[in-house]
Amino acid sequence: MKQFHLGWAFLIEQIKWASWFYSIIIVLTIGTTIANHWGFLDNLDISNTTSTIFMLIIGLLYSYGFLDYYYKLGISRKMFFKAALFASALLSIILALAMITMIVLFETLVPALGFAVPWTDPLIGGGVLSFIQSIADYSVAHFFYLLLGWFMGLGFYRFRWKIGLLFILISFPFFGISALLQDKADIAHTIKFFTVNLQIISIGPYLIFFIVIAILIVCNYRLTRDVPIRL
Repeated sequence: MKQFHLGWAFLIEQIKWASWFYSIIIVLTIGTTIANHWGFLDNLDISNTTSTIFMLIIGLLYSYGFLDYYYKLGISRKMFFKAALFASALLSIILALAMITMIVLFETLVPALGFAVPWTDPLIGGGVLSFIQSIADYSVAHFFYLLLGWFMGLGFYRFRWKIGLLFILISFPFFGISALLQDKADIAHTIKFFTVNLQIISIGPYLIFFIVIAILIVCNYRLTRDVPIRL
């Protein structure tokens, strides 16, 4: 199996899981909208999405599900890693587009049906730059959490649960960095220019994110390269 085909096989399998996940998210969002309309629930914060947790879980399954399976089919660790990295990066972008599309559809259709959107920071009113920034934010966050889940999964797979727990502790600072960098106040600033609101995106947090992502990629590669396969 060629590396390109392997990467697409990875991606297609994960998109199948994602389709079920987003179907559930749509149902829950509809339920939340109705409950919010009746006063049972407060507004949601769409900047903290459960899709990052979904990506974390997929990353955890890379070692215990995919690595064993493909190694037994004759796929080398190096080819597996490259294919998995390709699939995870593309999946992060696809899910970001799916999430933003879902949000825009809700913000368009829900008011037309007489309901209020169950979040206080509408995406549509932010303009084109806000839309582009949201896609970038979700894509980077998705990729980051998948890599982090992969890192923790490799720790448990290679060293078993005792040292695997140490990998969870090592991951805590990464979670902290992610929470800090996803703060909207640190990522974007709004200014007035000729009576038009322009959103200026700060590249500083993204650079830090990319540095941390590069560290995780290197760690995951070294762990994957040396991990003993459980036959």
